[in-house]
Amino acid sequence: NAKVRRLLYMSFRGMDSDALVDIFRVKWYIEDAIRRSGVPHVMLRPSAFMDVWVDQLIAGDIRKKGKATIFGDGTRVANYVAGDDVAQFVQKIVAREEIVNEAIEIGGPSDVSLNHIATLVERRLGSSGKRRHLPVPAMKLLRPLVKPFNEVGARMVSLGLYAATQSTPFPGWKASADRFGVSPRTIEQYVESLDSRT
Repeated sequence: NAKVRRLLYMSFRGMDSDALVDIFRVKWYIEDAIRRSGVPHVMLRPSAFMDVWVDQLIAGDIRKKGKATIFGDGTRVANYVAGDDVAQFVQKIVAREEIVNEAIEIGGPSDVSLNHIATLVERRLGSSGKRRHLPVPAMKLLRPLVKPFNEVGARMVSLGLYAATQSTPFPGWKASADRFGVSPRTIEQYVESLDSRT
């Protein structure tokens, strides 16, 4: 009714109707509603944001507590992309009106583990290298206990459990990068841009 020509929705690469993390399930249902609405659309599906996992979680804990918090054993591999690199994709897609009714997966060149990220951040921030690993069984027990009192906290536990139990590499990241002329940074480049002050 508002004559929207095209709707761009920021979803997530890996969302599913029965995903472990509630926000991933919500994104699946939103995508489904948009598709069924008939409104011309583009679904943008980025991989995990470096800004959250590297800067806020790993580096944030090192700055505040002097040690990194790692979900599970930290060996599962995921793909990461920086938020401002995703913004470049958005700019390019907005400028091309012929791109419509597509789902576009966005990622970067880094498929790495949380242990690897922690090592890079520890080096950058001059940390002692102490780490606190949250065991998978503890996260499974904690999630339903936290949810009635703190929805956001329960979601963070769910995200941690997801990171600890799911490997989500993205070998096909370059297809979208080449298509839109974006050069996403590596995890190493992103970590080098972190403020080294604690």
